[in-house]
Formats: sequence, structure tokens, C-alpha cells
Amino acid sequence: MKIRVLLFLLLVISTSLIIIDGEEEEAKPNKFREREATDDNLGYPNFDEDELLNKQCPQNLELRWQTEVSSSIYATPLIADINSDGKLDVVVPSFVHYLEVLEGSDGDKMPGWPAFHQSTVHASPLLYDIDKDGVREIALATYNGEVLFFRASGYMMSDKLEVPRLKAKKDWYVGLNPEPVDHSHPDVHDDLLIQEAALHSIPRDNHTSGSEDNKGKETEKQLKPELPNNTNTSLDEHVKNLHNESDASTNSLGKGSNNAENKTSPHIELPKDNDNTENQTRPHIELPKDNQNTSSNTTPDNVHGTNNETKTGRRLLEEKPQENNDQKDVPVATVENDEGLEADADSSFELLRDNDELADEYNYDYDDYVDETMWGDEEWNEAQHEASQSYVHVDSHILCTPVIADIDKDGVSEMIVAVSYFFDQEYYDNPERVKELGDIEIGKYVGGGIVVFNLETKQVKWTAELDLSTDTAKYRAYIYSSPTVVDLDGDGYLDILVGTSYGLFYVLDHKGKVREKFPLEMAEIQGAVVAADINDDGKIELVTTDTHGNVAAWTPQGVEIWETHLKSLISQGASVGDVDGDGHTDVVIPTISGNIYVLSGKDGTYVRPYPYRTHGRVMNQVLLVDLSKRREKKKGLTIVTTSFDGYLYLIDGPTSCADVVDIGETSYSMVLADNVDGGDDLDLIVTTMNGNVFCFSTPSPHHPLKAWRSHNQGRNNVAARVDREGVYVTPSSRTFRDEEGKHFWVDIEIVDRHRVPSGYQAPYNVTTSLLVPGNYQGERTIKSSQIYDKPGKYRIKLPTVGVRTTGTVVVEMTDKNGLYFSDEFSLTFHLHYYKLLKWLLVLPMLGMFAVLVIFRPQESVPLPSFSRNTDL
Repeated sequence: MKIRVLLFLLLVISTSLIIIDGEEEEAKPNKFREREATDDNLGYPNFDEDELLNKQCPQNLELRWQTEVSSSIYATPLIADINSDGKLDVVVPSFVHYLEVLEGSDGDKMPGWPAFHQSTVHASPLLYDIDKDGVREIALATYNGEVLFFRASGYMMSDKLEVPRLKAKKDWYVGLNPEPVDHSHPDVHDDLLIQEAALHSIPRDNHTSGSEDNKGKETEKQLKPELPNNTNTSLDEHVKNLHNESDASTNSLGKGSNNAENKTSPHIELPKDNDNTENQTRPHIELPKDNQNTSSNTTPDNVHGTNNETKTGRRLLEEKPQENNDQKDVPVATVENDEGLEADADSSFELLRDNDELADEYNYDYDDYVDETMWGDEEWNEAQHEASQSYVHVDSHILCTPVIADIDKDGVSEMIVAVSYFFDQEYYDNPERVKELGDIEIGKYVGGGIVVFNLETKQVKWTAELDLSTDTAKYRAYIYSSPTVVDLDGDGYLDILVGTSYGLFYVLDHKGKVREKFPLEMAEIQGAVVAADINDDGKIELVTTDTHGNVAAWTPQGVEIWETHLKSLISQGASVGDVDGDGHTDVVIPTISGNIYVLSGKDGTYVRPYPYRTHGRVMNQVLLVDLSKRREKKKGLTIVTTSFDGYLYLIDGPTSCADVVDIGETSYSMVLADNVDGGDDLDLIVTTMNGNVFCFSTPSPHHPLKAWRSHNQGRNNVAARVDREGVYVTPSSRTFRDEEGKHFWVDIEIVDRHRVPSGYQAPYNVTTSLLVPGNYQGERTIKSSQIYDKPGKYRIKLPTVGVRTTGTVVVEMTDKNGLYFSDEFSLTFHLHYYKLLKWLLVLPMLGMFAVLVIFRPQESVPLPSFSRNTDL
């Protein structure tokens, strides 16, 4: 009996301790959201330009060429050989209407380019053979929710992917607090987030008029192109409670909950049918008026009013109508005179009448040509919205670069698109367009989600609804960061990682289900989530950043490894590499305060002598590259980035000594590196918001592992590959050449310099693809797959096609964590057969000559004489 009483008392005590511990955990402040980006309030330091240009460690950059494109360049370009001629090209997504391709050798625009489209672009171009013809097309995701495909000739294909609209309940926000989700207990320690959550937890009446917009407006500037501030609601695991959302008015801020289970559940639906693509949304081109970045300057102004009649009057002398003007009979001063001219005055114009010498273009009134309706097909127009009494179909927009990968091991590639759903404020300034939507407030519907396309059928495979918000709250549902795909649990299927402006970090499996322990909560996430081995333990870690300056490293299970506060807004994801050459992985973070931080991947501490201070905002992902010169033994990497002070910075990793180049322009896009001009050195490609493309050559010799051709190096890799991990084709095999015979060999080398305790990241799954265009009648993509258990040099045998054509060899490798590496080169088949024609003509003649020489008579015989006989 005493034992039972003792056990009962122990049970009561343990239960009480658990409850107390839970209350303490609930009361624990959010360490991420309570912090502030205080450094952003400080002014940029004054700097001495002469001192900055006084180079202590010159990198000896030379400007190879410079080209101007049609508009600003917001997204990072792509370096690729798009037409298999053995020469690299630069694919530039200019911000408005045009996709451009420049020749890497001199920067000239390729024939057939630029290609026109109706939208604006926030995404980088991708390469994918969508029609299986052996030539990879250029895929471009547009602001208006479409993915377009362009051939190498510049022709825009009719095939395209259309993101369906979001089906949201019309009154989802009625009865909810302006901030319906509990932000008071995020997964990181941030005092600012807790203060904001407490402020928004005060119950207020929900207004559907414009008065709410003024109350909830955020004073903080947004540094990426976005709409006005919004109110947000997480959608994960909430569709079950569709009929109970109106009862959640003031209790929507649950106590101590940072899980999706306690968050408000609005009614959101996305079309699940693969047949619905015909009715999908076509969002609008233009950016909102409240954008704080320079990219907004490139957006053309809307034409006010709905009058589409042709204005034929002279524009400079046109009389402006006055509203509420009752004095209609009062003459207005003008230089126009409707009366006829006198005879002498009229005769003075005979010189300009019916003169055959005048050009035809002078025979019309110019103002007859200035008709806005003639340019209507160049601007985007939304498709008709489906009428519904209970639901609103919200336009889809793509604000980041999609990812192409086979996430479910079915042998078919998928395109993973992070989609933002909202009604573009500038597009719907037109009353006729708003009228079509009905009696709704367009600012009440902002959503975010993941849409996965099957690239074989070009249909939607599945969708995942993540967040829903309005545009008056602190945190909104936009998604600015590209999704990251990686195998987190070793099952061979790729998981999808994405951060949202709502401050949630999601991990979804290959079927779209949110993994356990996720989402994690931070402040607004604008940069891409990084998946890499940052602490050299051989396992993947996840690195997230937010606008309050927080940087956090997580395990794949959602357990925090370390976190630090940089006190400045971070708009881009991290870059990974051994910056200082000490053999340990570092994490490089750019901030808008101008500081570039280098953190230890092991514990997040500062790597000295960093941070390095520039004199303007750093808004792009930094490039980590080996710029060591020939026969120079140098450790570490060089940090290459641009700043809003107008300089290109090349910062030596171990010493932080910087060389700068004055380009005089700002840039949002990442600096790229490769042997662009066809020489033997490494080149840097810099693009700016003024629409300029610079190609700088460096004294550093080119190596395939030094190249950085796109912002994520093809799929999911933001780590420097040189002296780390990668695969490349050896110089002897990658030479542009003509192949004959039945087969040819490709020599590759797998590099893996991971050290103890991590060891090799084997097995390495290597797939070699031969893309054959032209009139080849067989399979246009010939694949060969091998699995290797250790790094080293290997030979791969590929068949030679029996037609005269070009080809591209693409070598792709994934390691045990699903990290992706690739290399490629171009060649030709039987293209120079005409070189044999000269031998076909010469060899028979040489043969006959040899026969005559060999079989000539052995005894000398006098030659016959043809002289005339004169002895007659």
C-alpha cells in the first residue's frame, strides 16, 4: 500500500513539473522575432574614393566587352551553349518584355534575339528539352504565372505551363484578427517578433473598407519587389476546418503555439485536375507602385482612364479638358487657329505639298499613329475570372526561379514552382478590370503555395497551399525565394524546402505533404533556404535567413544547431565554401547594411577579419571563386559581389583585402563566372539595373569546377565546387571536335575533398546524356548511367550517331544527399566529311602514277620520231 501511495505521489510531482516546464516554455520569448535589424537604421559611412581605389591586392581585371540590353536586369542570367556550336552564350532576362541572348566572345546579340513576351521577369532562365527534339529550350518563368519556352533561334514556342489560380473562400478574413496567426512564439529568439505579436493581439474590429489599410500599413521599407503590406494566415493543415473559421475571431492567437495546428484555417483550394490548365490565371505584368527597389522604375506607367479613342489632335497643342468648368463659352488662349489662311500665306506651303522628293513618312499626320489601342497586344491581359458567389479566384504570379528535378524517381522530370497569389494593384487600377472581379476588396487575398508540373504531360501534378493573408498585416504570404530540392532522409526522393514572407520555413516531401516538426517560424524570409554540409559532419544542414538579420542552421529534423543575429536585413540566401582556407566550411551572408559576414559553419561565430564593410546595400547572392593565378599556391576563395555604392568588390578570403572596380551602377543579380570569351582564363559576368552587361577577364586560369553558370549551379548547390565536391569532363574530352566511327569516349573526374569525419559523399550516381538534334531518326536523348563508390577518373562510352549533326554531352551527378553537380560540352558528328573529298580525287591519280612508275619498260627504247623524211 505504501508503495502505491509513493508511486502516486511521484506521478503527481512529475506531472506538475511537466506542466510548469510547459508554461515556462510557453512564456519563453521568440528569440528570432524579438530582434531588430538595427544596423539598417545607421547611415552608410563616408568613404574616400581614392583610398578605396588604392589597390593593395589587385586582381588585375580587364573589361573584355560591355553590352546594353533593352531594360533593367533584376534576375541572374544564365551561361550556356544554347546552339551547340562550342561557344558559350549569356542568356539575359531583361526585366520588361524581352529575353536576350548575347554571344560570349564579344557580347553581340545573337541572330533572332531578343525574343518578346508580354510580361516582366523576376526569375532566371533554365534549360530543358520540352519537346524532346534533342535541343534544350530556354524556360522562362514570368511574373504573370506562365512558364514560356524559347528555341535557340529566338522563337517562342506555343507550349507553355500555366499556373492555375488560387480558389479562396470569399469571406475567409471575416471575424479574424488582422494578425490571425500567433507569432509570439517563433522557433528563434527575436524580441521584435514578440513585440509585434503582442501589438497585433489586441482585438480590433474587422473593416472591409479602405480604413483598415491605413491602420495596418507597415512603415518598414521592403527591399524586394512586392505589393503593399499584407495580413497573413498559414494554410497548412487547415482545410479541414472550413466551416469554423468565422468562429475564430478573437481567439485566433492561440497560447504558446508555433505549430500549424493552432493557426487559423481559411478555405483555400487549388485545382487538382490536370485538365484545368486552360482556365488558369494570367496575372499581370507590372509591379506595384509601392516598390522600393530600382526595378520598379522600369515598369511603364499605366494609361489612366478607359477612353480608347484615337487622339488625332496635335499633342503639344492639345487643349486639356477641365473638370467642373461651367465657363464653356469663355475663349481659351491657344496657338491653334481653325480659320483658313490668306492666299499668300497658303501659297507658301506649296513647297511641301505633293512633292515627290519628300519621303513617304511625311505624308501623314504623326498623331494619327499615336494610338494606344495599337499597342494593346504587347501588354498582358488577365483571362476571364470564373464567377462564384462563395469563392474568389486569385491571380497567380511567379516571383522567383523554379527548379527542375525528378523528385519522385519516376524517370520524368518535374518543375517545382513557388507561386504567389494576389491581385496586382496597378493592373486593377483600371475600373473596368476591377468591375469584372465583383464586389471584393482585392487587398484581402494574398496567398503562397507550391505547384509541381509534370514536364512530360505539361500538366499540374500536385499543388500545396501554404499561406494566406491580406495586404495590411506585418507578414504576408508572398514567396520570393526559389525552392530548394534535396534528399533529407536518404530515401532517394527529393524534399522541397521553401521559406515564405509570412516567416515560415516549410519542408515538403515529394508528394506535397509537410514534414513533421515543420513549418518553423522566423521573421520574413526572402532568401532561398540553403541545404549543404556546413559543419563537415557528412550530413546535410539547412540554413535560413530573415529580414530581421537572423541566421539559423537546422538539422533535417527541424532541430536548431546554431543561430546568430547580424542586425541587418538579409534579402538573399547564403553561399557556402572554405573562404579563409583553413579546411573548414564557412557561410557567407550579404546584408543591406553593406556588411558581408563570414560565419563558421560549425557554430555560427564570426570568422575574422570579417565582416567586411561596403558603402552601400548588398542585394545579391555573393560569388565564391578561386582566382589564384597560374603557378600561384593560394588557399581560400575570393568573395565577388556588387554593392549599391556602384563598385564591384573582389575580396580576398583569408585577408579580406579588397580590389574594387567602379562600374557606377547598382545590381540585384549574382556575378557569374566561366570561360565565356573562349580563351583560357576565367571571366566574370556582371549585370546591372541600368541594363548593362559587363564581361571582365581575370588572370586566373579556367577550370570547370571554378565555373558558376547560374545562381544555384543547376539545381540545389550554392557551395563552391573547387577543392570540395563536383564532377567535370577532362580538357582532352571537352574539346570541340568532329566525331566519326561507331562510338567515342568521354573522360570524367569525380572530385570529393570532404575530410574526416564526414568522409566521401558516395555513392555517386552519374548520368551521361547525349542530346542529338537535326534529322536523326533514333532516340534524341541517349543516356548512360553508372554508380561509383569513390572519387577518381572514369571513362564513359557513348555511341556516335550516323547522321551529320551537332550534339551536346551533359554529365550529371548526384551524391548520397541528392546534391546536384553537372558539366557539359558540345561536339559535331560527321560534319567535316567534305575533307575526304580531296583524298577521293587525289588518291586515284596517285595510284595510277605509282602503277606507271612500277611497270615501266626495263630497257631503254628510243622514242618514236615524227620528223618528215626529206630523202625523196
